[in-house]
Amino acid sequence: MNLNLSPSFIEIYDKALSSKECNILISQFENHPKKTEGMVYTNGVRTFNRDVKDSLEIDDPSFSDPTIITSIIRTSLNKCFAKYRKRHSTLNDQVFSRLKFDNLYTFKKFEGKNGGFKKWHHEHGMNDVTSKRVLVWAFYLNDCSGTDFMYYPNVSGKKGRCVIFPASFNYMHKSAPNKGVKYYVSGWISYA
Repeated sequence: MNLNLSPSFIEIYDKALSSKECNILISQFENHPKKTEGMVYTNGVRTFNRDVKDSLEIDDPSFSDPTIITSIIRTSLNKCFAKYRKRHSTLNDQVFSRLKFDNLYTFKKFEGKNGGFKKWHHEHGMNDVTSKRVLVWAFYLNDCSGTDFMYYPNVSGKKGRCVIFPASFNYMHKSAPNKGVKYYVSGWISYA
């Protein structure tokens, strides 16, 4: 068995989405009728807090909605997750065989120097939903500021790029300082 004894488990897939698909998704975002200011959870309560997260978001998108957004994201995500599973095949029986994509995901636009998720955070929490999160997935829809990791190399935002990484506390991350407009779709892979 060939084991890498110190893998980061952060995998990057460039050109996961074509330029055309990214442009379609950005257009869908801009023309979407239900957008809201980004929300965060503070002590279990969903609130607006621009000191933590400054974004405009599509209101609660989900894979159960039969939209072009869902179709494009799901198709590419399936391919990227298959590559992730193959790369970390030693975990297949123990972890991956019991995972599923969360139905809800986020579709965000960060704009201006204050845009982004500005506080260090991780995606694994203590409530019924977040405690089952194992992996995070994200797509960058344009060349933009990326994601800063506290303990790992940062990931640059590149049009069409998908990144998958663990949801646990040792993967603390935040938005890299925003330099313009950033379109970003992200979600979770959790225990079923």
